[in-house]
Amino acid sequence: MLEEHTRQEQLAELAPIVDQLVEIVKTAGNAFLHQRAQLLTQLDNQKDPLYREIDSAILKMNEMLFGKSGSKKEFYLRLHSILTHLRIIFETTWRLQGTQLKQIKSGILFSDKAISQVGRIFDKQSEILTCLADILRNSGKELRHRALEECKILGQSCMQFVTDHETRLVEGLCVPQAAPIFLEILDQMQTIVHHERGIAQLVGNSFEDDL
Repeated sequence: MLEEHTRQEQLAELAPIVDQLVEIVKTAGNAFLHQRAQLLTQLDNQKDPLYREIDSAILKMNEMLFGKSGSKKEFYLRLHSILTHLRIIFETTWRLQGTQLKQIKSGILFSDKAISQVGRIFDKQSEILTCLADILRNSGKELRHRALEECKILGQSCMQFVTDHETRLVEGLCVPQAAPIFLEILDQMQTIVHHERGIAQLVGNSFEDDL
């Protein structure tokens, strides 16, 4: 992985990692929608292989940085940063899985509005990650603009959902036990969005030229 090819080819080699994250987020979304802990536990089989793949790519990037200078060094540093963002997204998705399992196994119910909001967030996360995979494969300006805009919208939605949740609590439409779990999910989603935005920003026009 990550041999010395064109910049676009090397970016494209990271896309399969994002593809796997897309499937993980989709499965987590289905698990929440249908309240099925089994779907989440099945994801455990993907955890170690994906972690090793990301870690191996980072180690390989460290090797490729050795002796580089100028624009080549800058490019590999950006690739390293993209991988770091991906590792944090990966780690956050597994923390999110733990939060979901806690909610499902404890039988804590969300209001219909909260269920709808979390479902929308999962759907939007899948869309953003899919867009990032396409960006890594194609590096198009329109795709980058779309990803950044979607990240902005989702981040704003999470903040609005926090406000909506506080209103539901005051009105007695949400059980107090659900509050910390709902807010934890939103916080984890915002962390993922932050690093998705970072990836989109790193894939710049300069990446389209050959090394």
